[in-house]
Amino acid sequence: MKTNFEKVGYLLIILLLLLLTFCKKEKIIELPSVTTSSVSNITTSSASSGGNVTTDGGAAVTAKGICWNTTQNPTVSLTKANTGTTNDGNGIGTFTSSISDLSPGTTYYVRAYAINSKGTAYGVQQTFTTTAILSTVSTTAASSITSTTALSGGNISADGGASVTARGVCWSTSQSPTIANSKSIDGPGTGSFTSSITGLLPGTTYYARAYATNSIGTAYGNQINFTTIVVVPVLTTTTATSVTSSSASSGGNVTADGGATVTARGVCWSTAQNPTITNTKTTNGTGTGSFSSSLTGLSPGTTYYVRAYATNSAGTGYGDQISFTTPAVLPTLTTTTLTNVTATSFSTGGNITNDGGGAITARGVCYGTNPNPSVSGSKTTNGTGSGIFTSSLTGLTAGVTYYVRAYATNSAGTAYGNELRANGLTEDINNLVPESIIDELKRLGMPVNTGITPPVVNGIYSLTQFVLKNSNIANDWANGTRFSDLRIRLYDQNNTNLTIKYEDVSINYTTGAQTGTSSGTSAFIVGNGNLFTVFVRVISTRPTGESAELVYIVSGSMAGVNISALHWANFMLNNNGYTTLYMANGSGRVFYDLDGLSEKIISLTTADLPTKSSQIIIIPDINSIK
Repeated sequence: MKTNFEKVGYLLIILLLLLLTFCKKEKIIELPSVTTSSVSNITTSSASSGGNVTTDGGAAVTAKGICWNTTQNPTVSLTKANTGTTNDGNGIGTFTSSISDLSPGTTYYVRAYAINSKGTAYGVQQTFTTTAILSTVSTTAASSITSTTALSGGNISADGGASVTARGVCWSTSQSPTIANSKSIDGPGTGSFTSSITGLLPGTTYYARAYATNSIGTAYGNQINFTTIVVVPVLTTTTATSVTSSSASSGGNVTADGGATVTARGVCWSTAQNPTITNTKTTNGTGTGSFSSSLTGLSPGTTYYVRAYATNSAGTGYGDQISFTTPAVLPTLTTTTLTNVTATSFSTGGNITNDGGGAITARGVCYGTNPNPSVSGSKTTNGTGSGIFTSSLTGLTAGVTYYVRAYATNSAGTAYGNELRANGLTEDINNLVPESIIDELKRLGMPVNTGITPPVVNGIYSLTQFVLKNSNIANDWANGTRFSDLRIRLYDQNNTNLTIKYEDVSINYTTGAQTGTSSGTSAFIVGNGNLFTVFVRVISTRPTGESAELVYIVSGSMAGVNISALHWANFMLNNNGYTTLYMANGSGRVFYDLDGLSEKIISLTTADLPTKSSQIIIIPDINSIK
């Protein structure tokens, strides 16, 4: 049995042990101490930093590094975007960290960290911003292309870390256009946008790129190209100059070819507005620029509308319309053949076939006893306007030759028709035959028909028996004397000019032998209805060289293919002084076909001999004296 002493001893020993146990000093663990290094080597997507773990806090540092975020006070526990953590080993001391996968132009917050058994300690926060870059942009394909416009645009998928302050599309006719060329401005910011491309030239290939500008500079999208639509050329019309009654000058200036080569140009004109190349036109080369045109074949006193034109593959373009009026010219008219002729009166008039481009304000007939009468002398007044009019002249002096001309007045002045003498013959005949011979012909019984619409008398005709009707030659053959038969040929009649050709052959009516021939150097025909008269200028030349100038006159009435009441006369105009060989000047004879019908035959020389009576065998020369 143990004593109490022993028991106490044991208790003391236990108490001592307990005291020793509870009085032992316990070790305290703290967080490590760490500093954050300054950020360096900053780029668009990376940087360098690090730290220094100066104490481990009484426990081993098991991890150290840096953590970063785009928000402040990053920790190693963050896992959202734009955060990151490095692990740069354990223990105390300095370390270096690489920060990567950063976004351009972005502000980041960085802290070093150190982990021990106590927990995670952080250094002081550092701040840095990555370098911005150009934006990322793509170009939209062109659409809605016209001759001068198109649509495009782009998409800015990344601003490069700096705000996009301007965006749009730039274009040029050269590749790789920039904002120094033509461009659109379509606001700021990222995303898709549409651009209107304007001010283009037709038929032209353009190159275009979307662009986006931030603080770093301007980025461009992929290049596209397109060609505008060809249109008709653009041009102006030159004002008309040098305007005459039948011509003018104009032209044009092709200022734009519409995007295709101008293959034809000129001016077109018409009396109706808006002329086209289906109207009258000039052709003045190709290409752009100025050109001149001559307008011809115009009518007097007429308003014309003119437009320059230019043609390319797209069609024909026209300039502005101009107009001008050609000046009027004198009217064109003829004088009507005299009719209803008496000793003191006759009827005439005129036909105004062209007013010269100006309204006829007066018309009529002027007349006088001297050639070329005018409106300053005696005249009739017969209204206005073009066309046919008639005039009656009365109260004339008997036995006086009057000269007559129709007249017409417009803004250009007064024009006159052909001049007639009161004998009703053409001017050509009156110039050939003196008035005294005309009067003598009529006195001797020669029909002198007038008019400007004679019948067609082309043919060969036989005058047999060819008998003297009358003569003014002293001691001439007796009236009724039969001369050699005459065969005449009339041909190449021209009723526009009132001319005809003539030839004849004299035939001995007993033997059929040819006794003479003649042909006219000029001949004129007048008449109306079936009636006609031919005046022939004849040069009679003898074998010995002597010659004289005569006029033959043939009058008659067409009766089917034959001529009835045919009369033939010859009068001396100029015997050139050969008075012993030829009849006197102004002398002549009138003959007629005794049976009143001159048959049409086929030849001047080969017809059968006539069967008519030939009791008087006298065959004189019709152009000689007795």
